[in-house]
Amino acid sequence: MKVYTGNSDIELFEHLIEDEQQVVTHLVVKKGQVVPTHHVNQAVIVVPIKGKISFSDVSSKEMIYPGKIIQLAPQEPHALSAIEDSELMVIKSFLRS
Repeated sequence: MKVYTGNSDIELFEHLIEDEQQVVTHLVVKKGQVVPTHHVNQAVIVVPIKGKISFSDVSSKEMIYPGKIIQLAPQEPHALSAIEDSELMVIKSFLRS
């Protein structure tokens, strides 16, 4: 077993785990901070662990908070804005064909 601990005092993000199959990123977003529209090559799961975040894709917007998660396909454009000081775990995985 390996244990990883995130640091809440980071400037936006830190990769806790990074290998050829998966990346687990700890994201810290301060109230009012915006992460503009972007996309990644991997499938993504976004897991809020603190706060409230307005999360959007090209056609919808969703308020997420601890207990409510988002799943994105590879290359799916998305953006977020922190409604409160927030922390998220972002799990990016390469899918097998």
